[in-house]
Amino acid sequence: MRSKKNPKHILFFTYHLPLENEPGAFRPWMEARLLKRAGYEVTVITSGIQYMTGEDIRPYKAWCTEEVIEGIRILRTWAPKHHRRSLFRRISNYISYAILAGLASILKVPKVDRILVGTDPIFMMPIVYLVSLIKRAPMVLDERDLYPETAIALGIMKPGIFSKFLFKLQQFFRKQAIAIIAATPGIKRRLIDYGISPQKIFLLYNADVFLNNSLPSWERPLSLRKLMNREILVGYVGGLGKANDILTLLKAAKKLKDFDHIGFIIVGNGEKKEEYINFCKKNNLGNVLFLPAIPRKEARDLISQINICIQPLPNNEHFFSTLTSKTFDYLALGKPMIFCGSGDTAEILQKSGSGITVPPEDDKALAKAILMLAGNKNLRKKMSNFAQEWYKRKINLKTAQDVIKKAIEGIL
Repeated sequence: MRSKKNPKHILFFTYHLPLENEPGAFRPWMEARLLKRAGYEVTVITSGIQYMTGEDIRPYKAWCTEEVIEGIRILRTWAPKHHRRSLFRRISNYISYAILAGLASILKVPKVDRILVGTDPIFMMPIVYLVSLIKRAPMVLDERDLYPETAIALGIMKPGIFSKFLFKLQQFFRKQAIAIIAATPGIKRRLIDYGISPQKIFLLYNADVFLNNSLPSWERPLSLRKLMNREILVGYVGGLGKANDILTLLKAAKKLKDFDHIGFIIVGNGEKKEEYINFCKKNNLGNVLFLPAIPRKEARDLISQINICIQPLPNNEHFFSTLTSKTFDYLALGKPMIFCGSGDTAEILQKSGSGITVPPEDDKALAKAILMLAGNKNLRKKMSNFAQEWYKRKINLKTAQDVIKKAIEGIL
């Protein structure tokens, strides 16, 4: 038994760490909280730039700031702001974080027993491996996406000698790690295909096990129905970058613009948002409303007001293993869902009975599915019940805590 007075110290490198009052993926903060609940001392080193908004969120000006939240020590390093404006700014931001995070770990963090690291951005891994050797602390990898495969699928990187080198480098780090936490069954399957032992891989969904702490309240600061004046609201809440095919959703909205009872809500920020807004202006889509990225609790309040939720992915085999956090929010809040794609998400919808799957990048099929669900209140109610029942069966705090504890301890 580990003494509660002297818990093991975990150093957690994660590029982004959105807290409850910020927009963005909750997984890193959930993991930090799970580690703390499991009895570990936790130090997180993260970027001082909010990855969704590009704004500087350090509590004060310094190359590395420090704060303690819920007993978790958080170090935020300097990086260039507004990294989404260009590829050069994005790479500069990533490299700045990687270098300063490594420096902070040496100068500001005492002895640690384990190092947990989110494997993106890919520039981070050589630094973390070096820190692992210096501190003699075994690594645990958190594979939220596969790199460089994701960069290739998004068109950020071309397949070739450099991408092959990065893949081999990533494979080296995987073999050096004592454990790997995979975000989806698809990622786990691909890692096994790459030759990683299945006993070394632990599955931790992108599902917020602390969801009950941030469920929407009855007092709603914003009424979507009043804003849109529509009976049926179709919504998407998340990033507006290359990883989500929002254009297909907008094309479906164009096909349905003469149906006055159906409105579309798109909540989020990203490098393609301006392109999407211009598409709506060009096509006079008065049935589409854009809202900015907002903190998770407020986002979940908006989701609770939506009748049909959409998750559209690009037509690329790489995304078969995608299972986004927004999918689990939709399930938890009992929202009928239409998924554009195939793979892990389609399998969950099929098994749970909580939604419909249509082919990716097929706006005609998506519009048809929206129209069908909009006209069938009983089916939406059944899907809503099935979604919440599945979530309650599959997602809970104890299981998630056990998973991350086993990964940290390297229990095979």
